[in-house]
Amino acid sequence: MLKTPYDADTVKTVRVINSNAENPGYYNLIKPEDELAIRNVQDMSLIVKLPEGTNNNTANTYTTFKVDANGEIVLPKIGAIKVAGLNRSQAAQAIQKAYEAKELNAPLIDVRIANAYVVMLGEVDRQGKYLIEREDYQLIDLLADAGGLTPNANNKMLRIFRGERANPEIIMVNLNDYNFLKDPKLRLQSKDIIYIEPRRAAVSSQKFQAYSTFIQVGFVIVNTLLLIYSITK
Repeated sequence: MLKTPYDADTVKTVRVINSNAENPGYYNLIKPEDELAIRNVQDMSLIVKLPEGTNNNTANTYTTFKVDANGEIVLPKIGAIKVAGLNRSQAAQAIQKAYEAKELNAPLIDVRIANAYVVMLGEVDRQGKYLIEREDYQLIDLLADAGGLTPNANNKMLRIFRGERANPEIIMVNLNDYNFLKDPKLRLQSKDIIYIEPRRAAVSSQKFQAYSTFIQVGFVIVNTLLLIYSITK
């Protein structure tokens, strides 16, 4: 079980420890080494060479470009363009303007950060890594994608670990208070770790079951030894 110095059974609605208020959206901005999936909704041949017979108006395949150390990607026909420090919408606008400046088919650009993800752990139906495919992807969306909470979940204490792993911001949420839906902190950011711990009663029950199993195994061993002793006596 993940522990912090601020463990408790519940919080009122949302509580933030070690707040990173100076730059709360940093982890949703494009950075060097990010992978951008890009398509031109109107004509994909502008971004990538399509196989013969493909309808440019219906093609919806994304092509991935990696952001280099200078914060740039190199695109067909327009070359290098700076995208670091922008969000997805801003990057799409910048790319679209760059193509329009070349008078190339008045493109309609769509951009996704292909390697933006969050990690869901603990008492949910489906733990794992989830891609962030929208700017407004929030905690409630993730909980739905993960299949909801298990019966053993402590829905009064969810934790989000955000930012640098050595010194993360910790956001604690009481899911029983629906006011959490209004909190802007709960718009998820790339590489957030979301953890839902089990209820303490469930933990105690699991420990009791483990002890019971251990005791039962002990009784079996003792009875077996006594039986062997009586036979060989």
